[in-house]
Amino acid sequence: MPGNRWVVAAGFLLLALGLVWCAREPLSQVEVVRAVYAPIEVTVATNGTVEPIAKAPVRSRLDGRVVEVPDPGVKVELGDVILRIDAGPVESEWATARSLRLAAQDSLRAAEDHFERVQKRAETDAMLFEAEALTRHALDESRAELREAAAQFRHLEGAVPLQVEALDLRIAELVARRDASSLRATFAGTVYRTHVKVGESVRVGDPVLHVADLGRLRVRTNIDQVDLGRVAVGQSVRIESNAYPGRAWRAQMAEVIPNVALKDSRRVAEGLAEVEPPTEGLVPGMTVDVEILIDSSPRALQVPIEAVFSDPVGSHVYRLDDGRVRETRVRLGRATVSSVEVLEGLADGDWVVLGPLSNLSDGDAVKAQKRGDG
Repeated sequence: MPGNRWVVAAGFLLLALGLVWCAREPLSQVEVVRAVYAPIEVTVATNGTVEPIAKAPVRSRLDGRVVEVPDPGVKVELGDVILRIDAGPVESEWATARSLRLAAQDSLRAAEDHFERVQKRAETDAMLFEAEALTRHALDESRAELREAAAQFRHLEGAVPLQVEALDLRIAELVARRDASSLRATFAGTVYRTHVKVGESVRVGDPVLHVADLGRLRVRTNIDQVDLGRVAVGQSVRIESNAYPGRAWRAQMAEVIPNVALKDSRRVAEGLAEVEPPTEGLVPGMTVDVEILIDSSPRALQVPIEAVFSDPVGSHVYRLDDGRVRETRVRLGRATVSSVEVLEGLADGDWVVLGPLSNLSDGDAVKAQKRGDG
């Protein structure tokens, strides 16, 4: 049947043409996503340690045994006693020094009284001798006693004031040491660390506890050397701690210390970020995660970072246009770890191809799957 042969031949021809067309235009499977306007924040992620702004390391001012020390977490007011050291030995020395001072003064007064009595008696004896009512021997004994009393008084009159002066210095020192046995808070705050317990002995200069105003905290932040030029005073800081999942604190960069040093295999400088109230939950010594806000915009056209490709000329994306991809030059702006701002080259709502790609060229026909679609 000639008619049937022509139908079969035509079918084979169409099939062959289809196979040829498919060979020329293979459809690549690609994933695409829209360029959209959204807020963008560029941050530097690092870590840091919480510390108080107003703090006072309290050191012992007396050798002795601790008899009173508050526990960490205790709040103190200005002037509250925050440490007591056994002042018994000092008070004993103080009492002894006072006794020696009184004894020295008493000895001078006694010598003066004795001299005055002996002097009056010697004057009387001289009158009696003139009246021939006293022998020469008795008069000589009276005058010898007077010379001895005068010498003793003159000696003590010179020595006792020096002794009293030295004892006054000693007493003042002991009073200061006695007063040093009780340390008082120089500002209202919270005891957040102690180094000693009741009954332990301390020496002058030993650290015993730390007091801080826990309402005023800061984070000593590590700033990697590569980020140092981007971090500046006044930038906003976000603080998180794995001790409080889902919770964040706000801070502001108050100081950048431009001194790079090797720390835990990182070359870092330090920045001080002051935490905005409320600070509850943060405690001195806590390690926290830090995000420093470098730049931001409430409305920026952006695409995922994997949609942008670099070449010797610059940057480009593959824009989806009626089933085909068009290599499109773009000018980029701010970038985060996941997205990048497109300043020129794309419009809101444009679809772009996501990498990684293989053997995709400008003008290729593709089969696009939207990100998130099954």
